[in-house]
Amino acid sequence: MTSALRKLFAAAALALLCLALAGAAYAATTAELIAQGDALYAQRADLAKAKQAAGLYEQALKADPKSEAAAWKLSRTQYWVGMHAPKEQKLAIFQSGVDAAKQAIAINPKSLPGHYWLGVNYGVYGSAKGIMESLSLVDPIKNEMAAVIELDPNYEAGGPYRVLGRLYYKLPGLFGGDNEKAIEYLQTAVKKGPHRYINQIYLAEVYFDEDKGHEANQLLQAVINGPVEPDYGPEDAEWKAQAKKMLERK
Repeated sequence: MTSALRKLFAAAALALLCLALAGAAYAATTAELIAQGDALYAQRADLAKAKQAAGLYEQALKADPKSEAAAWKLSRTQYWVGMHAPKEQKLAIFQSGVDAAKQAIAINPKSLPGHYWLGVNYGVYGSAKGIMESLSLVDPIKNEMAAVIELDPNYEAGGPYRVLGRLYYKLPGLFGGDNEKAIEYLQTAVKKGPHRYINQIYLAEVYFDEDKGHEANQLLQAVINGPVEPDYGPEDAEWKAQAKKMLERK
């Protein structure tokens, strides 16, 4: 091998090494951004930190557009932020949640959290927009929850059944609303997620609507007295406060 060829091979090897090192640093940066976002999301009771978490997930997704984790975690965080945002900001935030979940599914068509958070964000987007103006989202929500049930019916403590139960309760009867179906789905959600207290709260709402106050009160009392689910402290505090208000009103 000539001296020129040796130099050429050495230069090529050095270039490949630099590319490999750059790739490793690239991956580490994305992982670090997601980890920082996770740490802030754990403190989401402080809305400013939840917004910071969303920003970090967005950065991670820009750094690696193929990061399913960054995409679905952004969608989940935008749901939380949107639920606590002023009315005039909700649509844009929930739309961001929809877009992020769609990206997770584009990355992985069987993305369990992608399908779940897409359906959830569709639901809250529709609620913010107004039921009559968002009827086109009913079938997409059902489709996303069907995908979640096929992948894992227990996901998010009965999450797909919770979403479907809420959907059938909120829909006007003329457009498919059905309290019996709502009760059936929400009872399943409660069985699958006895400490995910939003299940009981949603079911109690339907019971009150059906003049089943005794059953509703029992559910709400269980929410107030029940143990906190690990990693759901911020939600638990809100659910217990909501249950107390519902009991006081009835």
